Amino acid sequence: MSYILILIILWLLIYKGYKFVTGKPPNTPPAIPRIPIWGSYWFLLWGNYKFPYKTFDYYAKKYKTKVLSCHLGDYFVIVAQDSSTCKELLNKKEFDGRIVDSDYFKARAFGKQLGIFFVDGSYWQEQRRFALRHMRDFGFGRRQEKWENDVLHEVSKLIEIINTGAHNDEEKTVLRSGTYPTALFPDILFHITAGSIWAIISGEKIDRDDHEQLRRISRAAMTLQRNADTLGGAILQTPWLRHFGNIFGYKKFIEGNKEITDYIREYVDERVLHGMAAHREDDSFIDRYLRKIEDNRKRGSTSSFSRDQLLILLTDFMFPSLSALPSSIATCIKYMMHFPEVKKKVQDEIDSIVGPDRLPILEDRKMLPYTEATIRELLRYETSTPLGVPHVATENTLFCGYSVPANTIMLTNLAAMHHEPELWGDPYRFRPERFLNANGELYKDPSLPFSAGHRVCAGETFSRFLFFLIFSALMQNYDPLFVPGEPSALDDNHSGLIVTPKDAWIQLKPRA
Repeated sequence: MSYILILIILWLLIYKGYKFVTGKPPNTPPAIPRIPIWGSYWFLLWGNYKFPYKTFDYYAKKYKTKVLSCHLGDYFVIVAQDSSTCKELLNKKEFDGRIVDSDYFKARAFGKQLGIFFVDGSYWQEQRRFALRHMRDFGFGRRQEKWENDVLHEVSKLIEIINTGAHNDEEKTVLRSGTYPTALFPDILFHITAGSIWAIISGEKIDRDDHEQLRRISRAAMTLQRNADTLGGAILQTPWLRHFGNIFGYKKFIEGNKEITDYIREYVDERVLHGMAAHREDDSFIDRYLRKIEDNRKRGSTSSFSRDQLLILLTDFMFPSLSALPSSIATCIKYMMHFPEVKKKVQDEIDSIVGPDRLPILEDRKMLPYTEATIRELLRYETSTPLGVPHVATENTLFCGYSVPANTIMLTNLAAMHHEPELWGDPYRFRPERFLNANGELYKDPSLPFSAGHRVCAGETFSRFLFFLIFSALMQNYDPLFVPGEPSALDDNHSGLIVTPKDAWIQLKPRA
């Protein structure tokens, strides 16, 4: 009898184990197996430890599906794998939610649900609407002559710095003299990308002598990005691990975020202390937000506007410009060294339309289709946010014929979509011509590097403008050259919240 009982118990344990490994909610997409604690994350790490998101491609092919599911710890997750499923997900209002109850994201926001990335519902709508309505007045995502002239001034200053050499010890950390100037990428770009968003937020420009401030917070943003995980990682799934120092990069993630927030706080506190927000003639977004807080206080109104919300809102708006944008431009420069035939076409086009006597301006963009196609191809080929920002199902619903329980995390595998053979033909070839028609004209861009739908990246237009102005100016003035011993391979990248290139010194040979 005892022998039979042991066999029954063993069978039950095996059955329970099998059901756990393969289990998923009814009528949901094919699932990656899971095991205790981190669920399917173990299998994603096994497939590609450095870039676990790439393992999704393996299981999509194995199961012959365009929609996958898995468990990341206790979170049930559905992943869209191609253009049609990604677009359906991004445009479905039931998937506009965010992960709002995680200690991982609250820790960077004073233990609260603040900012714009990791909030949803009416709070997100009110904050996003106010931010975009007022930031656009200062050039964010809208053609504005003053903003463009300020950027061109900074680009001109960058070229002057490169040509004349470092003026102080701090500049020597990003620029070396020699046969040709040698610059550290992406750091050499930090003062432009950070300064451009800071000017919109604060209404102030940072002088050359204070560029180190911008480089410091940009490096903090890189620390934040490189110590997180595009899937949330072990800390999101097992939050108690955050109490063990810098395990899985958590401490550096928080420190990087805090340095950005502290920089903003110091400025905001100074504005409040001197009462400048209410009296300043040269308006800024910060001034308008502070006045909104004061107006609500006087009316006794309860709203989502607060000083803490302002700090995290600005942190959310700033850190892509501090890290993602300069990283993408640096990657594009690296690709020009690997694909000299593309570089030559870009330079020939700029030479013929713009010439050598002025910098490219935004008005030139429509007359430089190959240059713009090259930027689009880079953003497609090297998807900096491979899985976008996680969405959450706000209610029980359907997706591609499958059931989706409320609170399911929804991911768009943008990296897979950007390498989908049915959409691109030869996706693993770097070929800007794919974005041009037979007449050499740009056609509608099917890629989604900034996501899409209701939660499309608010900074898309701003980023595309700035990318064009900086990249085209560098191509107009320099031939980038490899420096022996520096990271130069196309896959020399850091993993993290986004994919960023390894820091590398690049020679900039002035063009004749």
